[in-house]
Amino acid sequence: MSSSENAASHKACEASPSASEAEPLRIVLLGRTGTGRSSSGNTILGRSAFWVEASPCSVTTQCKRQSGTVDGRNISVIDTPGFFHTHLAPHEIMAEVGRCVVMSSPGPHIFLVTLQPGRFTQEEKDALEWIKAIFGPGASRFTMVLFTWGDQLQDRRIEDFLEKSKELWHFVNSCHGGYHIFDNSKQDGARQVTELLKKVDRIVVDNGSGCYSDGMFKEAERAIKQAKERILGERGHEMESPQKMAEDKEEQELAIENKRQIEEEDEKRKREEEEAKKREERLFWCELLTAMGKGAAEGAGIVGKDKGKGKAVKKVKVVEKAAALAASPLSISSAAKAVGGAVREGGKVLYKHRKTFLP
Repeated sequence: MSSSENAASHKACEASPSASEAEPLRIVLLGRTGTGRSSSGNTILGRSAFWVEASPCSVTTQCKRQSGTVDGRNISVIDTPGFFHTHLAPHEIMAEVGRCVVMSSPGPHIFLVTLQPGRFTQEEKDALEWIKAIFGPGASRFTMVLFTWGDQLQDRRIEDFLEKSKELWHFVNSCHGGYHIFDNSKQDGARQVTELLKKVDRIVVDNGSGCYSDGMFKEAERAIKQAKERILGERGHEMESPQKMAEDKEEQELAIENKRQIEEEDEKRKREEEEAKKREERLFWCELLTAMGKGAAEGAGIVGKDKGKGKAVKKVKVVEKAAALAASPLSISSAAKAVGGAVREGGKVLYKHRKTFLP
């Protein structure tokens, strides 16, 4: 820190000494399970105030507050349940983490979001999104990223780690408090705690000695409630959709089946009509040709006209007459009689079927 920054911070602290002495500096620890929230609280207070245990699940399931004196000032630290790897449901975690605002009434001066300088995983990304969702965008003015296990950097610059993830870089830049590095494995953490508190003091001064208020939290809660109602509404619609889709599908299948049956019946009816028409046409042509042949034979005198007496004409005589006619020269009168007989008898058939074939 430069001398000018030290002077400004010292001047700001001197401007409101009674405020610093009257109330403790209120710090809230947030972060994913296993990022060293409780250990950081112990480092800040200089004692084993919070239970620390190597566990795949979050040891802290409820918000816990511990206080102490650091560099002659009162400090109040609130540890919160870790995001993910906990026995609590997501909505229970959000509700419990939100209690830190009430426990630090009138509100925390700083949110310390703990992260490890390792691989920035999807869970870290989700944890940051949860924090923004729970406390709202206004919380960024009171937020600082606290990188724990600083020894993992191994003399590397923290900026090199930040540059590897655009999401993390964006989140750190959105935090008014920037970042700080802790090595919780060190026995003497007084120096790194002092540097942390100096940064926190600058944030408090920049925020007009104010804190994240209950009103800000309630505003964030309202936004969460509205978003929740919207999501539940969308999920409710999605839950109803399968049933509605099933009903619609059933109706569509029934409509398709009915349409198929109607089309099949229409096709069957058309085939039957076409077959009936073809049969009628065949019968018509057979009847017409038979009648015309009969009329021609009668006109040519091969057979006699049927007077309705029921006498059968012998085939032998018909054949003989036909042979004799074929052997003799065809006269115009004979041809005219044959044609006239064919037309006469054919006309009778046409008249009989006039309604069927004529328009």
